[in-house]
Amino acid sequence: MAILFEPEYLKQEIEELLKFCEEYDIECFFDGEDYVEQNEEDSDKEEEEEPIVYKYETATSLILPRSEYELDFNYSLRDILILVEQAKNSKFIDNYRLVGEKTALIRVTSDYRDLSVIPDRDVSTEINLRDSNYKIDIIQGLTSFNLRLTMEDMYNKYVPPIDENDIFISISSDTRIHENDLNIIFDSYFFELKSTYNIEIHKDPWTYELWDEEEEQGQAGDELKLRPLIQGKGIEEVLEIYRTVFNTDHPEQQILGFSRVIEYVSQTVIRKDLIEKTVVKLSTTRALNPDANYILELGKIYEEHKNLRKDYLAFKITIETCCDLYDLVSIAPKFLKKTKRITIQSSAEDQKKALEEIASSISSTRNMYAHAKTNYDLKGDECPSEQAYEFSHLMDIISQQIIRWFSRQQEDLRII
Repeated sequence: MAILFEPEYLKQEIEELLKFCEEYDIECFFDGEDYVEQNEEDSDKEEEEEPIVYKYETATSLILPRSEYELDFNYSLRDILILVEQAKNSKFIDNYRLVGEKTALIRVTSDYRDLSVIPDRDVSTEINLRDSNYKIDIIQGLTSFNLRLTMEDMYNKYVPPIDENDIFISISSDTRIHENDLNIIFDSYFFELKSTYNIEIHKDPWTYELWDEEEEQGQAGDELKLRPLIQGKGIEEVLEIYRTVFNTDHPEQQILGFSRVIEYVSQTVIRKDLIEKTVVKLSTTRALNPDANYILELGKIYEEHKNLRKDYLAFKITIETCCDLYDLVSIAPKFLKKTKRITIQSSAEDQKKALEEIASSISSTRNMYAHAKTNYDLKGDECPSEQAYEFSHLMDIISQQIIRWFSRQQEDLRII
């Protein structure tokens, strides 16, 4: 039987692949069959049978040691060769990151354990850092991470080096991967997934322990597309604050964490408001010949902004400036009565009162949790304990809106 290679030098690449597989006890199949070695005697004979042709598009699959998980033939030989090359030229960092020259994988876990809904959603995006353009996506199936685990014998009798529930953030650069950028990328990607799809991801270091079976969760939703990842002055810090909120499931702790997000951005909001009001004042004709009253009026602007540094007023102006009230009405807990009554027909005054109600309840609830209860005098607008989960979710959406507002501001206006 004639055996052809297209191109001819592919034969050598296949032989190198098979040596790699033999060394690490990996089974390799081409179109579901074992590799057929070329017989020199057959090359001089004409066969009536169709020749076997190996090319880069040939469907190829690998079965890793200790694994019964057999991948469908949706990988081309080209894909497999690339994965092997990436595995050979990469290193593990903290057992959850595999970093190569231009590619990196971050092993993660999610409430959507098999991410069955992800294929219906566009979770790819990009970010530019240090003059390098990064492309980010979520992938499953066989990866260079699994191959590297195999190469380093990081598996055992009970835990194979691949699992059908493995989830990875895939990061590729057009120049080279800077390890210091990976945390920035992760935090920013976490924010986009959480704010766009309400999907939380968490770093998931590789261990030799058996995973518990988890009930599959998630349902398909409307098609959305992730925005480019945000970055720049102050963004890394506020995204880290936001991500660490989800290190706990306790709503009281989450409320305190989301309050830190608001506090972080509030100084930028206050400064921007101060600058805008001052510029308006200095643009009037009276500025050309200022009298005593004009100077006092200008000073009053600064005095008013000193008061804005207080908790409630800082929360109030930040929420009024950054938040879309209509997005908050449907998720507001029922104790926020003024907010729950807001409709598209509501007056500007009613909308202002609703935002003030939200800000006041955040300030009071934050202070209640931040201080010992015996030392705290209730204000009357704190979130009831039985509505803490709903209130935490409301603050999550508020934090997302505030972070997006912050990312749109010129860097020289951001206070960090």
